Amino acid sequence: MPDPETLSCYKADLEPPVDAFKGAMRRFASGVGVITAGQGDSRRGLTATAISSVTMDPPTILVCVNRQGEAHQAIEQDGAFCVNILASEAEGVAMDFAGQTGRVGTDKFASFSWSTLATGAPALDGALANIDCEITERVETASHTVFFGRVLDVRLSDGAPLIHFDRKFVRLEN
Repeated sequence: MPDPETLSCYKADLEPPVDAFKGAMRRFASGVGVITAGQGDSRRGLTATAISSVTMDPPTILVCVNRQGEAHQAIEQDGAFCVNILASEAEGVAMDFAGQTGRVGTDKFASFSWSTLATGAPALDGALANIDCEITERVETASHTVFFGRVLDVRLSDGAPLIHFDRKFVRLEN
C-alpha cells in the first residue's frame, strides 16, 4: 500500500486537485435517486446521489441540484420535489434521468409508470421509496442549490437498492 503522505495534497502544499477529489467521491458508494418536480409538460427530473436526511422532527431531506440542469427550474417553480429511491432493476430509469440515453424534458418520463403524492410531483411507481417534499429552504453554493424539503408523504416498496460506485451502477441483492 502506498505511503498515505505521498497521496496528500495538503502535505505537499498543493491546491486540492479536482481530479483527485472526483476520484475520492467515486469511491463513495451511494444509493441512487431520481429527483422529480413539476406537472404535465413542465415535469422534469434528474438522477442524483447527493441526497441526505437532515432531521426526523420535522422529517426533512436535502437534495443538491445543479442550477444549469433542466430540473432546477421545475423544482424552483413548483416549490416541491419528490425523491424516488431506485430499486436494483431501475438502472434504465437512472440512465434516462442522468441524460445518458438522449431523452430530455418530459420524454424521460415516457417509459415508466408515475403517480403523484401530496405535492403533485411525479412519484415513480415501483421505487423503493418515494419521498414527497415541499421546499423549506434553499442554499446556493458554487454551481448548485441545496434544497431542503419538509417531508409531506412517503410511499415504500420492498426490494434491493440500486447503488452507484466508481462511475457505474451496481446491483445490491437482498
